[in-house]
Amino acid sequence: MNYLLQIKAFYDRLEINPLNSSEIALWHALMSINNKTAWSDTFTVASSVLCQKAGLKDTSKSSSFYSVRNGLVQKGYVEWESRKGQQSAKYRIINLYEHLSTNSVDNTVDNRVGNSVDNRVALTKQNKTKQNKESLSKPKTGSTRKTKLYASDSPEIKAARYLFTKVKANNPKAKAPDYQKWAAQFHLIFDRDHRTHVEVGQVIDWCQADDFWKFNILSPAKLRKQFDQLEPKMKQTTGRISRPKEAEDWVKTEEQPTERKWI
Repeated sequence: MNYLLQIKAFYDRLEINPLNSSEIALWHALMSINNKTAWSDTFTVASSVLCQKAGLKDTSKSSSFYSVRNGLVQKGYVEWESRKGQQSAKYRIINLYEHLSTNSVDNTVDNRVGNSVDNRVALTKQNKTKQNKESLSKPKTGSTRKTKLYASDSPEIKAARYLFTKVKANNPKAKAPDYQKWAAQFHLIFDRDHRTHVEVGQVIDWCQADDFWKFNILSPAKLRKQFDQLEPKMKQTTGRISRPKEAEDWVKTEEQPTERKWI
């Protein structure tokens, strides 16, 4: 990992995916530890060490560390995995400078639909500074698009609710998301990525039952980003994941062909 590029990408990303001061301090503490491991892909470190480096209260006195760490995971900055017994957790810092441009586009489109402005900048020579400034177009009146709202019985909303029930089952303290934003992400998964409902349902069930991924797939945006990695891992596992009863509210199995439809 290139330390300077990672730091630059981190602060660039804060503009569209902000963190609070505690989350920023914990991320820098993890970067410091990872640096000492010669940038290993994964590394282990005790929570008490991270609390000390990040200026957080020790886990024996406060649970704030866990909420701060969870914030970094939900916003796509780090991943972590618990280990058996009293062993320290395993961490992986997401490489930000390799994915910044893609994530920026996705987040901007998903989170700012309806607030777009048709800004066109004229390409002029450097010696035409004044003309260059005047050529910046103003927002067109009447050109603002309305944000698409998904009905409560739409496949996208039902998928969003189903994913959150899984997340909340693993973490009862999880806060309810903005279901419209989650639905917009599921629309991209279904429409742009051409994922079928049955594929998405199976991957949700599998990742939320996996000891590692259930702590890292906490939103449809993260599900979409990791889908190409999750699906083959799921297929490599032996046995078959039984579909919970509540899933029948949004996925239906047909006999011919073997395809599931959102209802």
